[in-house]
Amino acid sequence: MRSFRDRPISQKLVIITMVTTTVALLLAGTGIIVLDSIFFRGYLRRDLSALARIVADNSTAALAFDDPQAAGETLAALRARPHIVGACIYRLNASVLARYSRHGQFTCPPVETESATRFTRNELTIWRPVVLKGRRIGAFMLLYDLDEISERVRIYGSVVLGVLLGSSVLAFLLSGTLRSAVATPISRLVEATTSVSRTGDYAIRAQRLSNDELGVLTDRFNEMLAGIQSRDDELKKAFRDVEKERERFHFMAESMPQKIFTAKPSGDVDYFNRQWMEFTGLTFEQMRDWGWTAMVHPDDVQANIEAWKNSVATGEPFHFEHRFRGADGRYRWHLSRARAMRDADGKISMWIGSNTEIQEQKEKEEELRHANDDLRQFAYSASHDLQEPIRNVAVYSEVVLRRYADKLDADGQQFLGFLRDGGRRLATLVNDLLAYTRASMAELAETPVDAAAVLNKSLASLAEAIRESGAEITHDALPEIWMGDAHLQQVFQNLIGNAIKYRGPAPPRIHVSAESRGAVWCFSVQDNGIGIDPQYREKIFGVFKRLHHDQRYSGTGIGLAICQRVVERYGGRIWVESEPGEGSTFFFTVPRRG
Repeated sequence: MRSFRDRPISQKLVIITMVTTTVALLLAGTGIIVLDSIFFRGYLRRDLSALARIVADNSTAALAFDDPQAAGETLAALRARPHIVGACIYRLNASVLARYSRHGQFTCPPVETESATRFTRNELTIWRPVVLKGRRIGAFMLLYDLDEISERVRIYGSVVLGVLLGSSVLAFLLSGTLRSAVATPISRLVEATTSVSRTGDYAIRAQRLSNDELGVLTDRFNEMLAGIQSRDDELKKAFRDVEKERERFHFMAESMPQKIFTAKPSGDVDYFNRQWMEFTGLTFEQMRDWGWTAMVHPDDVQANIEAWKNSVATGEPFHFEHRFRGADGRYRWHLSRARAMRDADGKISMWIGSNTEIQEQKEKEEELRHANDDLRQFAYSASHDLQEPIRNVAVYSEVVLRRYADKLDADGQQFLGFLRDGGRRLATLVNDLLAYTRASMAELAETPVDAAAVLNKSLASLAEAIRESGAEITHDALPEIWMGDAHLQQVFQNLIGNAIKYRGPAPPRIHVSAESRGAVWCFSVQDNGIGIDPQYREKIFGVFKRLHHDQRYSGTGIGLAICQRVVERYGGRIWVESEPGEGSTFFFTVPRRG
């Protein structure tokens, strides 16, 4: 049997109407019967008490003269009340003077001297004393059955049952009208929704049958269908546009010489272009999702997967160099890039990536690296081996000038001075070249250093120049950075030394500071020197590039090249902001982590 909640609304309306009507009538009828019984009991108590008092008063003469006949005649008047079972008149000594019985079998109970009214389940008993001139001379007892109450209950119950049956029939007939007014519009809505669900046709509309809330509900339902139909048409159009764009993208991807792929937001690759199939000799089913990892070189695969998963999780662009195995079994270097395409809500809808073969570039880089290593080794060895003969030239030119200056004419002394100065400049040049080579070859630091402590060491090395120039050098709080102590000291020493060297008329004022910029620390060295023309901002970082060749500004022009080489080896960069006559600010960055 179906539960109530699963029945049709039309049946629910009938059931609710019938149950409500029945319950209401039953409660009303039961209330009437119960109240009538209660009120009728009260009525009987009052009526019979009055009757008992009258009979008791009329029995005084019979008791006074002890006349049983007169007492019996008084009790005989009770025959008018058919529900009186019996009555007794008692003498003062508790003997029965007269007795009345409706059926002749009544026995008088023991006398009670006080007035009393007692209801039992089926009877009402009333006791009243018989008093003459304020003196009790006997007692009267009346026994009344309660069948009259039962008869009234049966009569009223019959009436309530008849009314209930008539009302139920009327309610059933009225429920049909109610069902038609309420259930029919709802049924039409159900039919419309079922048709839409079955056919997927949002052009279907429900028929409005009334102007009440159900009519408004029908209108809102039809408006909702219209809105869905409009959005469905837009989605179909958008889907067709997406399919066209996808076809256009696939056509372009298949036409490009590069290897192209796309992936789902989860990172599962769902498209490889033809160039991938030709390179690997595999099918798309073999490479899809994460199958492509089988082509990655074993040394690269773990880092490759971690980098790809990180991009998928964070949405950051993917950029990775790794080796892929071709159809010939050889591994070739590729540069892989991928970016996330996002929808209007900013959620990733897909990934689009490319894989560019860089095998030749890698081979040339390797060749160039070996050549650079050889060149650095040669420069280091050459500068180191040149130091001794250059030192000899400088020393012996001093000895000749000191011992034989008086034996040389003016031209000879001038030539010897040129030789001495040239030797000194050559020694300085070789030392700077050796410093540049060491900066290129030294091992990178793997532990953090206190930049403030390194700055103090640099200032100690420049103490004499600071004293002579009257320079004032200040700095903010500086962080710990992942850079070699000697390397950072080289950078500070060259930048501060240049600020002191290229000073203006006023004493140098130099300030060193650092600020956090995302993944790097950005240091700045600001001075009040002569400044630099903007057209030379890049040139000054070249090896042996000098903007000033007069005697006031000595040097080989290699200091800034050393700074650039050191900073770039740690993954940072260096640049300058300056205007002539307004001082300069040199900036360099260092990654937060090694």
